[in-house]
Amino acid sequence: MMFVFPDAADCVDHALQAAGLNSTLWLGPEDLDGREVVHIQDAGGTEQSVFRTDRLIIDVYATGRPAAKDLAEAVKVALVGRPHESPGGAIDSVAVEVAASMEPFQSETVCKFTAIYRAESRPI
Repeated sequence: MMFVFPDAADCVDHALQAAGLNSTLWLGPEDLDGREVVHIQDAGGTEQSVFRTDRLIIDVYATGRPAAKDLAEAVKVALVGRPHESPGGAIDSVAVEVAASMEPFQSETVCKFTAIYRAESRPI
């Protein structure tokens, strides 16, 4: 049997925007113009019967380490431990798989933190 699952990255994007965070699925150079931004990327996952686990890489960019770390924490608070709905479907829960850590980024002012999350869902 073939199942159709929600777009987890899109659901997470909607949840972060609803929480007041500047998030995007497509990151361009203009997005790093000094504003804080959250970039969501699909990273594969698994399906077992009617359950799906999507992995999402979430990069945050902000001016300076303290601001980037705070933004990474705000993302975690907005996502973890509850379901999220969007026009494209719903995810049952989001959990941290790899905690946010600072990543190398070629900028004298912008700092990047990266985390990996698991999004659990069922068919639409």
